Amino acid sequence: MIEREMVGRMIRRGAYLAPLVIAGAWLFGSWHWGLSAAVGLSMTLFNLWLSARIIGGVAETNPQLLLPAGLAAFGVGLAALTGIALGLQALDLVSFPVTGIVLVSSHLLLVLWEASGAYAPPGPQGESDRSKLRPSAKLPAKTRS
Repeated sequence: MIEREMVGRMIRRGAYLAPLVIAGAWLFGSWHWGLSAAVGLSMTLFNLWLSARIIGGVAETNPQLLLPAGLAAFGVGLAALTGIALGLQALDLVSFPVTGIVLVSSHLLLVLWEASGAYAPPGPQGESDRSKLRPSAKLPAKTRS
């Protein structure tokens, strides 16, 4: 399922970014900020995974219900993140402004990073650069009219 492939790539990229983000927050602030950044990034990856599971499951069984599934994925993800955020604030374990900034910025960065590779220019034989990563991503050969 394409949604699982997409979220897999986003999780791998998030894992590459995690040490940089956590170390940067730790050095800029304190260990508390580093922990807060780690929690924010974890919340992002959980939300992306949850959305992919909901949308991907519906796409396989009832593709005509993709719009409601997208709205449901947004609502369920928002409710889950809100519940986690309220719990974290009540426990006072993290600096919530740092967690929130990392949560929002990592969502934006990972989604844009994934989207930027979706339209890779075709190579010499009409294959995109992504076709080397996934055999199913090959573009049809160009024909002259």
